[in-house]
Amino acid sequence: MKFPNAVRPLREMAGLNRSELARRAGITPQALGLIEQGKVSPSTHVALRLAKALGTTVESLFDPEQKAAHNPGAGSLRTERVALAEIAGVRVARSLEDSAQPVPSDGLRDERGCTDWMTTFDGSMARVFLSGCDPALSLLAAWVNRRCRACEAVHFLSTNEGAIAELELGQTHIASVHGTSDDVRSLANGKDWIILPLARSRMGWVVPRHNPKRWMVEAGFREARPRIVNRPCGAGARALVDEALRREGVSPDEIAGYDVEAKTHHEVVQAVAFGGADVGIAHEAAATPEVAFLPIREEITWLVVPRASAHHPGVQQVLDLLQSDRFRRDLAAFGPYDVAVTGARMSVQSKRRT
Repeated sequence: MKFPNAVRPLREMAGLNRSELARRAGITPQALGLIEQGKVSPSTHVALRLAKALGTTVESLFDPEQKAAHNPGAGSLRTERVALAEIAGVRVARSLEDSAQPVPSDGLRDERGCTDWMTTFDGSMARVFLSGCDPALSLLAAWVNRRCRACEAVHFLSTNEGAIAELELGQTHIASVHGTSDDVRSLANGKDWIILPLARSRMGWVVPRHNPKRWMVEAGFREARPRIVNRPCGAGARALVDEALRREGVSPDEIAGYDVEAKTHHEVVQAVAFGGADVGIAHEAAATPEVAFLPIREEITWLVVPRASAHHPGVQQVLDLLQSDRFRRDLAAFGPYDVAVTGARMSVQSKRRT
Protein backbone atom coordinates (compact mmCIF):
# COMPACT_ATOMS: atom_id res chain seq x y z
CA MET A 1 0.00 0.00 0.00
CA LYS A 2 1.38 3.37 -1.01
CA PHE A 3 -1.02 5.14 1.39
CA PRO A 4 -1.65 2.65 4.23
CA ASN A 5 -4.87 3.12 6.19
CA ALA A 6 -7.36 1.33 8.41
CA VAL A 7 -10.49 2.01 6.32
CA ARG A 8 -11.21 -1.56 5.24
CA PRO A 9 -10.80 -3.29 8.64
CA LEU A 10 -12.91 -0.63 10.35
CA ARG A 11 -15.54 -0.87 7.62
CA GLU A 12 -15.74 -4.63 8.06
CA MET A 13 -15.91 -4.25 11.85
CA ALA A 14 -18.85 -1.88 11.35
CA GLY A 15 -20.60 -4.47 9.17
CA LEU A 16 -20.73 -2.20 6.12
CA ASN A 17 -20.14 -3.29 2.55
CA ARG A 18 -18.13 -1.09 0.21
CA SER A 19 -21.17 0.31 -1.61
CA GLU A 20 -22.88 1.43 1.60
CA LEU A 21 -19.80 3.17 3.03
CA ALA A 22 -19.17 4.85 -0.33
CA ARG A 23 -22.77 6.13 -0.33
CA ARG A 24 -22.41 7.55 3.18
CA ALA A 25 -19.11 9.22 2.28
CA GLY A 26 -20.48 10.65 -0.97
CA ILE A 27 -18.01 8.87 -3.27
CA THR A 28 -18.18 5.96 -5.70
CA PRO A 29 -17.41 2.37 -4.64
CA GLN A 30 -14.50 2.44 -7.12
CA ALA A 31 -13.02 5.49 -5.41
CA LEU A 32 -13.41 3.83 -2.00
CA GLY A 33 -11.71 0.73 -3.38
CA LEU A 34 -8.67 2.78 -4.42
CA ILE A 35 -8.50 4.34 -0.94
CA GLU A 36 -8.75 0.96 0.81
CA GLN A 37 -6.03 -0.48 -1.42
CA GLY A 38 -3.77 2.46 -0.53
CA LYS A 39 -3.53 3.54 -4.17
CA VAL A 40 -4.71 7.13 -3.53
CA SER A 41 -4.82 9.46 -0.56
CA PRO A 42 -8.27 11.04 -0.06
CA SER A 43 -8.82 14.78 0.20
CA THR A 44 -9.47 16.21 3.65
CA HIS A 45 -13.24 16.48 3.20
CA VAL A 46 -13.49 12.88 1.95
CA ALA A 47 -11.36 11.67 4.89
CA LEU A 48 -13.66 13.53 7.31
CA ARG A 49 -16.78 11.97 5.78
CA LEU A 50 -15.24 8.49 5.96
CA ALA A 51 -14.31 9.00 9.61
CA LYS A 52 -17.83 10.23 10.44
CA ALA A 53 -19.43 7.29 8.61
CA LEU A 54 -17.23 4.83 10.55
CA GLY A 55 -17.72 6.57 13.90
CA THR A 56 -14.03 7.30 14.35
CA THR A 57 -11.45 10.03 13.72
CA VAL A 58 -9.36 10.89 10.70
CA GLU A 59 -6.27 10.18 12.82
CA SER A 60 -7.48 6.64 13.52
CA LEU A 61 -7.90 6.04 9.79
CA PHE A 62 -4.85 7.75 8.36
CA ASP A 63 -2.40 8.67 11.16
CA PRO A 64 1.20 7.63 10.29
CA GLU A 65 1.54 5.71 13.57
CA GLN A 66 -1.66 3.82 12.78
CA LYS A 67 -0.30 3.07 9.31
CA ALA A 68 2.75 1.44 10.80
CA ALA A 69 0.52 -0.69 13.04
CA HIS A 70 -1.28 -2.07 10.00
CA ASN A 71 1.96 -2.94 8.23
CA PRO A 72 3.59 -5.48 10.55
CA GLY A 73 6.86 -7.02 9.59
CA ALA A 74 7.94 -4.10 7.42
CA GLY A 75 11.68 -3.87 7.02
CA SER A 76 13.62 -0.75 6.15
CA LEU A 77 11.52 2.28 5.23
CA ARG A 78 10.73 2.56 1.54
CA THR A 79 11.29 5.89 -0.16
CA GLU A 80 8.58 7.08 -2.50
CA ARG A 81 8.99 9.81 -5.11
CA VAL A 82 6.15 12.34 -5.24
CA ALA A 83 5.10 15.23 -7.47
CA LEU A 84 3.05 18.27 -6.48
CA ALA A 85 0.22 19.94 -8.33
CA GLU A 86 -2.67 22.23 -7.52
CA ILE A 87 -6.08 20.72 -8.30
CA ALA A 88 -9.23 22.80 -7.78
CA GLY A 89 -7.36 25.06 -5.36
CA VAL A 90 -5.93 22.19 -3.30
CA ARG A 91 -2.25 21.22 -3.29
CA VAL A 92 -1.93 17.51 -4.07
CA ALA A 93 1.19 15.34 -3.58
CA ARG A 94 0.99 12.26 -5.76
CA SER A 95 3.23 9.20 -5.97
CA LEU A 96 5.24 8.94 -9.18
CA GLU A 97 5.22 5.14 -9.04
CA ASP A 98 2.46 5.03 -11.66
CA SER A 99 3.81 7.80 -13.90
CA ALA A 100 4.15 6.66 -17.50
CA GLN A 101 7.30 8.68 -18.15
CA PRO A 102 10.33 9.70 -16.03
CA VAL A 103 9.50 12.82 -14.03
CA PRO A 104 11.80 14.66 -11.58
CA SER A 105 10.28 14.42 -8.12
CA ASP A 106 9.41 17.30 -5.81
CA GLY A 107 10.00 15.28 -2.69
CA LEU A 108 10.81 11.89 -1.19
CA ARG A 109 8.26 10.37 1.19
CA ASP A 110 8.92 7.49 3.57
CA GLU A 111 6.43 4.97 4.94
CA ARG A 112 5.84 7.10 8.03
CA GLY A 113 4.37 9.79 5.77
CA CYS A 114 7.31 12.15 6.28
CA THR A 115 8.40 13.98 3.10
CA ASP A 116 11.77 15.49 2.36
CA TRP A 117 10.86 18.28 -0.05
CA MET A 118 13.49 19.01 -2.69
CA THR A 119 11.68 21.83 -4.49
CA THR A 120 9.66 24.86 -3.49
CA PHE A 121 6.21 24.69 -5.04
CA ASP A 122 5.26 28.35 -5.49
CA GLY A 123 2.65 27.90 -8.19
CA SER A 124 4.84 29.31 -10.97
CA MET A 125 4.89 25.89 -12.67
CA ALA A 126 1.37 24.95 -13.78
CA ARG A 127 1.61 21.17 -13.54
CA VAL A 128 -1.26 19.16 -14.98
CA PHE A 129 -1.95 15.51 -14.16
CA LEU A 130 -3.45 13.21 -16.81
CA SER A 131 -4.83 9.79 -15.79
CA GLY A 132 -5.61 6.91 -18.12
CA CYS A 133 -4.20 3.97 -20.05
CA ASP A 134 -4.28 5.13 -23.69
CA PRO A 135 -0.70 5.39 -25.05
CA ALA A 136 -1.68 8.70 -26.69
CA LEU A 137 -1.73 10.37 -23.25
CA SER A 138 2.05 10.13 -22.98
CA LEU A 139 2.39 11.80 -26.37
CA LEU A 140 -0.06 14.50 -25.32
CA ALA A 141 1.94 15.14 -22.13
CA ALA A 142 5.19 15.34 -24.14
CA TRP A 143 3.64 17.93 -26.46
CA VAL A 144 2.53 20.05 -23.48
CA ASN A 145 6.06 19.91 -22.06
CA ARG A 146 7.61 20.88 -25.39
CA ARG A 147 5.18 23.67 -26.13
CA CYS A 148 4.99 25.53 -22.82
CA ARG A 149 7.88 26.22 -20.47
CA ALA A 150 5.49 27.38 -17.74
CA CYS A 151 3.52 24.12 -17.81
CA GLU A 152 4.41 20.52 -17.14
CA ALA A 153 2.20 17.51 -17.82
CA VAL A 154 2.51 14.13 -16.12
CA HIS A 155 0.73 11.03 -17.42
CA PHE A 156 -0.30 8.56 -14.71
CA LEU A 157 -1.26 5.03 -15.74
CA SER A 158 -4.76 4.11 -14.65
CA THR A 159 -7.71 2.00 -15.77
CA ASN A 160 -10.96 3.57 -17.00
CA GLU A 161 -12.61 3.20 -13.59
CA GLY A 162 -9.45 4.19 -11.76
CA ALA A 163 -9.06 7.41 -13.75
CA ILE A 164 -12.64 8.48 -13.02
CA ALA A 165 -12.19 7.64 -9.33
CA GLU A 166 -9.00 9.74 -9.23
CA LEU A 167 -10.91 12.62 -10.82
CA GLU A 168 -13.67 12.40 -8.21
CA LEU A 169 -11.10 12.25 -5.40
CA GLY A 170 -9.28 15.35 -6.65
CA GLN A 171 -6.11 13.42 -7.53
CA THR A 172 -5.96 14.37 -11.22
CA HIS A 173 -6.96 17.23 -13.52
CA ILE A 174 -7.97 15.14 -16.53
CA ALA A 175 -9.26 11.59 -16.68
CA SER A 176 -9.13 9.60 -19.89
CA VAL A 177 -11.56 6.79 -20.67
CA HIS A 178 -11.92 4.79 -23.85
CA GLY A 179 -15.28 3.45 -24.93
CA THR A 180 -18.37 4.15 -26.97
CA SER A 181 -20.51 7.29 -26.93
CA ASP A 182 -23.05 5.44 -24.79
CA ASP A 183 -20.32 4.56 -22.28
CA VAL A 184 -19.31 8.18 -21.79
CA ARG A 185 -22.94 9.41 -21.70
CA SER A 186 -23.50 7.08 -18.76
CA LEU A 187 -20.42 8.42 -16.99
CA ALA A 188 -21.42 12.04 -17.61
CA ASN A 189 -24.91 11.76 -16.16
CA GLY A 190 -25.24 14.13 -13.22
CA LYS A 191 -21.70 15.48 -13.56
CA ASP A 192 -20.52 19.00 -14.32
CA TRP A 193 -17.82 17.84 -16.70
CA ILE A 194 -16.38 18.92 -20.01
CA ILE A 195 -15.89 15.88 -22.22
CA LEU A 196 -13.89 16.01 -25.45
CA PRO A 197 -12.70 13.25 -27.80
CA LEU A 198 -8.96 12.72 -28.06
CA ALA A 199 -9.05 10.26 -30.98
CA ARG A 200 -10.84 7.28 -32.44
CA SER A 201 -9.02 3.94 -32.41
CA ARG A 202 -9.56 0.20 -32.09
CA MET A 203 -9.32 -2.39 -29.35
CA GLY A 204 -8.58 -5.95 -30.37
CA TRP A 205 -7.15 -9.36 -29.66
CA VAL A 206 -3.37 -9.62 -29.73
CA VAL A 207 -2.01 -13.03 -30.77
CA PRO A 208 1.40 -14.28 -31.93
CA ARG A 209 2.36 -13.26 -35.45
CA HIS A 210 0.70 -15.39 -38.16
CA ASN A 211 -1.91 -16.42 -35.54
CA PRO A 212 -0.79 -20.08 -35.36
CA LYS A 213 -3.86 -21.22 -33.36
CA ARG A 214 -6.27 -19.40 -35.70
CA TRP A 215 -7.60 -17.58 -32.66
CA MET A 216 -11.04 -15.99 -33.09
CA VAL A 217 -11.21 -17.39 -36.64
CA GLU A 218 -11.76 -21.10 -36.12
CA ALA A 219 -11.70 -21.41 -32.32
CA GLY A 220 -12.56 -19.38 -29.27
CA PHE A 221 -11.90 -19.83 -25.55
CA ARG A 222 -13.81 -23.09 -25.18
CA GLU A 223 -12.05 -24.89 -28.04
CA ALA A 224 -8.60 -23.30 -28.10
CA ARG A 225 -8.10 -22.99 -24.28
CA PRO A 226 -5.46 -20.27 -24.69
CA ARG A 227 -3.30 -18.80 -21.96
CA ILE A 228 -4.45 -15.22 -21.55
CA VAL A 229 -2.80 -12.09 -20.20
CA ASN A 230 -5.38 -9.75 -18.69
CA ARG A 231 -5.68 -6.13 -17.62
CA PRO A 232 -6.64 -5.03 -14.07
CA CYS A 233 -10.21 -4.80 -12.82
CA GLY A 234 -11.78 -1.59 -14.04
CA ALA A 235 -9.95 -1.66 -17.37
CA GLY A 236 -11.93 -1.51 -20.60
CA ALA A 237 -9.88 -4.38 -22.03
CA ARG A 238 -10.79 -6.64 -19.10
CA ALA A 239 -14.47 -5.83 -19.61
CA LEU A 240 -14.13 -6.98 -23.22
CA VAL A 241 -12.51 -10.25 -22.08
CA ASP A 242 -15.34 -10.84 -19.61
CA GLU A 243 -17.90 -10.13 -22.31
CA ALA A 244 -16.27 -12.69 -24.62
CA LEU A 245 -16.28 -15.32 -21.86
CA ARG A 246 -19.95 -14.71 -21.11
CA ARG A 247 -20.85 -15.12 -24.77
CA GLU A 248 -19.13 -18.50 -24.86
CA GLY A 249 -20.43 -19.59 -21.48
CA VAL A 250 -16.90 -20.03 -20.12
CA SER A 251 -15.98 -19.31 -16.50
CA PRO A 252 -12.85 -17.20 -15.79
CA ASP A 253 -11.68 -20.06 -13.54
CA GLU A 254 -11.37 -22.24 -16.64
CA ILE A 255 -8.95 -19.87 -18.39
CA ALA A 256 -5.23 -20.11 -17.68
CA GLY A 257 -3.76 -16.71 -16.90
CA TYR A 258 -7.06 -14.91 -16.29
CA ASP A 259 -5.63 -13.45 -13.06
CA VAL A 260 -2.29 -12.53 -14.67
CA GLU A 261 -2.53 -8.75 -15.00
CA ALA A 262 -0.51 -6.44 -17.23
CA LYS A 263 -0.20 -2.84 -16.10
CA THR A 264 -0.27 -1.37 -19.62
CA HIS A 265 -1.39 -2.22 -23.14
CA HIS A 266 2.27 -2.45 -24.12
CA GLU A 267 2.85 -5.11 -21.44
CA VAL A 268 -0.02 -7.17 -22.89
CA VAL A 269 1.64 -7.04 -26.32
CA GLN A 270 5.05 -7.95 -24.89
CA ALA A 271 3.63 -10.93 -22.98
CA VAL A 272 2.16 -12.34 -26.19
CA ALA A 273 5.17 -11.46 -28.36
CA PHE A 274 7.62 -13.23 -26.06
CA GLY A 275 5.53 -16.34 -25.39
CA GLY A 276 4.20 -15.51 -21.94
CA ALA A 277 0.62 -15.77 -23.19
CA ASP A 278 -1.31 -16.89 -26.25
CA VAL A 279 -3.76 -14.00 -26.36
CA GLY A 280 -4.72 -10.71 -24.75
CA ILE A 281 -6.73 -7.58 -25.52
CA ALA A 282 -4.89 -4.32 -26.13
CA HIS A 283 -5.06 -0.97 -27.87
CA GLU A 284 -4.04 -1.04 -31.53
CA ALA A 285 -1.46 1.70 -30.90
CA ALA A 286 0.46 -0.72 -28.66
CA ALA A 287 0.68 -3.49 -31.31
CA THR A 288 4.10 -4.32 -32.79
CA PRO A 289 5.27 -6.34 -35.84
CA GLU A 290 5.88 -9.31 -33.50
CA VAL A 291 2.12 -9.83 -32.99
CA ALA A 292 -1.06 -9.97 -35.03
CA PHE A 293 -3.88 -7.55 -34.14
CA LEU A 294 -7.48 -8.76 -34.59
CA PRO A 295 -9.93 -5.85 -34.15
CA ILE A 296 -12.89 -6.23 -31.80
CA ARG A 297 -14.48 -2.81 -31.86
CA GLU A 298 -13.86 0.85 -32.59
CA GLU A 299 -13.77 3.20 -29.61
CA ILE A 300 -13.12 6.84 -28.82
CA THR A 301 -10.70 7.96 -26.13
CA TRP A 302 -12.40 10.74 -24.20
CA LEU A 303 -10.80 13.42 -22.03
CA VAL A 304 -12.92 14.26 -18.97
CA VAL A 305 -12.33 17.59 -17.22
CA PRO A 306 -14.32 18.94 -14.26
CA ARG A 307 -15.59 22.38 -15.20
CA ALA A 308 -13.95 23.73 -12.04
CA SER A 309 -10.52 22.81 -13.49
CA ALA A 310 -11.15 24.11 -17.02
CA HIS A 311 -9.28 27.38 -16.47
CA HIS A 312 -6.15 25.76 -15.03
CA PRO A 313 -3.24 26.86 -17.30
CA GLY A 314 -2.05 23.29 -17.82
CA VAL A 315 -5.56 22.10 -18.69
CA GLN A 316 -5.86 24.99 -21.15
CA GLN A 317 -2.63 23.87 -22.83
CA VAL A 318 -4.06 20.37 -23.26
CA LEU A 319 -7.32 21.69 -24.70
CA ASP A 320 -5.46 24.05 -27.05
CA LEU A 321 -3.33 21.17 -28.35
CA LEU A 322 -6.45 19.28 -29.41
CA GLN A 323 -6.98 22.07 -31.96
CA SER A 324 -3.38 21.97 -33.21
CA ASP A 325 -2.88 20.54 -36.70
CA ARG A 326 0.73 19.64 -35.88
CA PHE A 327 -0.29 17.65 -32.81
CA ARG A 328 -3.10 15.88 -34.66
CA ARG A 329 -0.80 14.89 -37.53
CA ASP A 330 1.74 13.54 -35.06
CA LEU A 331 -0.97 11.67 -33.13
CA ALA A 332 -2.30 10.07 -36.32
CA ALA A 333 1.20 8.81 -37.18
CA PHE A 334 1.84 7.68 -33.60
CA GLY A 335 -1.26 5.47 -33.56
CA PRO A 336 -2.85 4.49 -35.77
CA TYR A 337 -5.43 6.99 -34.58
CA ASP A 338 -8.33 8.60 -36.43
CA VAL A 339 -8.00 12.27 -35.51
CA ALA A 340 -11.05 13.50 -37.42
CA VAL A 341 -12.90 13.77 -34.08
CA THR A 342 -9.98 15.19 -32.04
CA GLY A 343 -11.12 18.17 -29.97
CA ALA A 344 -14.55 18.26 -31.63
CA ARG A 345 -17.60 19.28 -29.67
CA MET A 346 -19.47 16.01 -29.64
CA SER A 347 -23.12 15.38 -28.91
CA VAL A 348 -22.23 13.94 -25.50
CA GLN A 349 -23.49 16.40 -22.91
CA SER A 350 -23.13 16.34 -19.13
CA LYS A 351 -26.25 16.88 -17.05
CA ARG A 352 -26.35 18.67 -13.75
CA ARG A 353 -28.26 17.22 -10.85
CA THR A 354 -31.30 19.21 -9.91
